[in-house]
Amino acid sequence: MKTHDMAVERVQQLVERAERLRMQSAAVPLKDLKAVLQVLETANAQRNTSSAHTEPLGNLLQSQV
Repeated sequence: MKTHDMAVERVQQLVERAERLRMQSAAVPLKDLKAVLQVLETANAQRNTSSAHTEPLGNLLQSQV
C-alpha cells in the first residue's frame, strides 16, 4: 500500500471516529494532511486536464465566467 493511500485511510478513520463521537473537530497529523492534499491536487489537475480535452471550447469559456 502506498504512503498516500495509508494517509487517506488514516484520515478517513479519524473522520469516522470523530463522527461517531459527535466531535466538532479532530487532530490530524500534518504528514497525513499533506499527503491527502497532494492526492487531491493531483486528482484535480488530472480532472482539469481531461475536461480541457473533452469539453467543447464554448463550455470551457462559460465555466470561466
